Amino acid sequence: MLVKVFNIYIRLYMLKLCLLGWGFPAAVILIIIAVSTDNYGRYSVPVNGNYNTTDMCWIKNQTVHYVTNIAYFALVFLSNSIVLLIVGVKVFRLKGRDRNSVITVLGLTCLLGITYGIAFFSYGPQSVTAMYLFCILNPLQGFFVFLWYCMLIRLPSRTVSETSKNTIPE
Repeated sequence: MLVKVFNIYIRLYMLKLCLLGWGFPAAVILIIIAVSTDNYGRYSVPVNGNYNTTDMCWIKNQTVHYVTNIAYFALVFLSNSIVLLIVGVKVFRLKGRDRNSVITVLGLTCLLGITYGIAFFSYGPQSVTAMYLFCILNPLQGFFVFLWYCMLIRLPSRTVSETSKNTIPE
């Protein structure tokens, strides 16, 4: 879709995307460990109401944990908003404000903003509900992209009676 919208080609695009997607989180963890080795390590999570615990490798310092997660959500939310703005401007300049353009921008708004917007603003009394919504909607983004793409490429279908009228000689 990047090639279709911006009409550009990037050499080794998937490799660069994978390096960014795996390298950036790895760099953040390495920085956290470099600051203090006590910030990252074995973390016990209570399971079944404090009767059992499960250990996992996680950020142990609560302040570092919140700063890291809020910064990550803010970065994703900001970058998605910027991409949405750029694509929206390009689409409206190229195609005007017809039905497909509006559906394109609304689809991108849902795909790029809603789930991480829910996660970013999920503090307070509704945080558990918001986290459940985030965990349900975020993995479905690929399915939503598929539905959005199908809506955009769907051609107006002609009825059987119209096609038969045009092909039957009188």
